[in-house]
Amino acid sequence: IRLIGWLTAQDGGVRLGIGLLKFSGVIFAAIIIAPKIGTITDKLLGQLGGMSALFRGFVVMIVKRGTLTLGALLALASLGANLGPILALVGGASFVLAFALQSNLGNFASGLMLMVNKPFDVGDEVKVAGYWAYVHSISLASTKLKDFDGNIVTLPNNTVWGGDIINYTHVQQRKIKLGIHIKFDQDIDQIKKMWVEIASSHPKVLQDPGPSIFPWNATYDFRIWVGLGAWAATEDYWEVYVDLLQGLQQKLEEINIELAATPVSEIQVLNFDETPSASLRAMAYMNESEPQLVGEASA
Repeated sequence: IRLIGWLTAQDGGVRLGIGLLKFSGVIFAAIIIAPKIGTITDKLLGQLGGMSALFRGFVVMIVKRGTLTLGALLALASLGANLGPILALVGGASFVLAFALQSNLGNFASGLMLMVNKPFDVGDEVKVAGYWAYVHSISLASTKLKDFDGNIVTLPNNTVWGGDIINYTHVQQRKIKLGIHIKFDQDIDQIKKMWVEIASSHPKVLQDPGPSIFPWNATYDFRIWVGLGAWAATEDYWEVYVDLLQGLQQKLEEINIELAATPVSEIQVLNFDETPSASLRAMAYMNESEPQLVGEASA
């Protein structure tokens, strides 16, 4: 009888029932509204322009989670809960967690710097911390790269922000750099003429700046390293790279240019069981590691 009386009392079961209904309604509304607010925020930020997709996604995530958190607090308030002690408890727990995870705070700070300064965006081709890959995703704590073999590499943001970042996508033009080792008695002028002919005949090779060569005199092993350069639009880089590499190989056979033997200590083994694109990128990486060109003879 007492239980029935409490359930039917305005200050008892009825009040609790109404509070639970309000609590459920507020939580349900927050769950429904949060994604919609996130979508609206994403559209508004997209109209501003100049903001990276990474930072925009981060702001949208904060807005959605903030909406859910606000909904949870309002739901607790609807039950008559005093939010003061709850907020104080959350603040104290946050301080303890921040102290315990202080080693990770640097990653979070670096993640924010990456998002705000946007040295790269999702899908960009970059070279970071020794990895040449595409940006897969980024969070506050880490950056994920997808390499040319399809592997996902996860790097702490401290490592990414604290080192050199080369972005190959944020430029309109990229230089294709190939190189050959020839004997000392070979005609460099003939090689220059050959290279200009190969590069100039390709429809996607830019003529300004034009093709160029730079002989690097490597007297220590009785050979000459000849750097061959040509420029292409960034989106055409790999297509032109493959075409010029194939054209160079065919032309060298036609004009009988003798290549110098590579010393055993410098032989690098490539796994050609990989996809062709991965092998070609590996060859490009080897060309990138040749001596830096200090000047070029423009064709």
